[in-house]
Amino acid sequence: MKFTLKALAVAAVASASSFTFADEPTSPHSVSGNIGVLSSYNLRGITNTPENKDATINGGIDYNHASGFYAGWWGSTLRYSAGTDLFENAAGELVEVEIGEVTNAFENDFYAGYSGSINDDWGYTAGLTYYYYYDIGNSGSNGFETMLGLTYKDLGITAQTLLEDLDWGNAGDTYLKASYSYALPKDFSLDTALGLYLYDKNGPIEAADTFSFRHFDIGLSKALADTGVTASMNYILGGYDRNDVKQKNKVVLGLGYSF
Repeated sequence: MKFTLKALAVAAVASASSFTFADEPTSPHSVSGNIGVLSSYNLRGITNTPENKDATINGGIDYNHASGFYAGWWGSTLRYSAGTDLFENAAGELVEVEIGEVTNAFENDFYAGYSGSINDDWGYTAGLTYYYYYDIGNSGSNGFETMLGLTYKDLGITAQTLLEDLDWGNAGDTYLKASYSYALPKDFSLDTALGLYLYDKNGPIEAADTFSFRHFDIGLSKALADTGVTASMNYILGGYDRNDVKQKNKVVLGLGYSF
């Protein structure tokens, strides 16, 4: 699951055209793509056990129609701990130790939906995402999630809800995210995000509470001239996972190219 939600971004370009020709009407279709490198892939603020502990490569492609329909794919390399267990150390203390690692895996996010505008300031989007994980040894992580979003100028709010019980969540678990970007001088941008979680405690995966603060992000990004490359630095203030375990604070660096 990607760190930032593409659906809100594509809403802003849903009516754009990739190609225009003199004396011909603008095409209702547009296609765009992106590729990037992050120093670490931390799914929804999980920094203690990141999806990729080392640098990760990700990218995607998006199709948009002037009607507001969009569809796309996003993917990322994965390298993460396959699990942990508690062991007693020499001092008699219980410590959490990794008992395995997933390597050479790949996350695929396939999504589609509809974005539109209410007026000049307000917009909305609704969509569906299917997560497919390649080479992780089982299919229990693959499944569907709905997405509802609302934008007001540079502020975006989304709710993503699982539709089925998976290895990483219960049906009904909802990730709430608010994001805001502010343009700064010299092509810099101040980017912030707040992530919260609502947990369904009736599923097979236990949760300490029904609601938790997951993360708060603050960072800077800058477009590098007209190259299409954007550099970013993001500081994650770690919250708590579903077991009420405090997540570490972390800095993530990135380079991205859009085309």
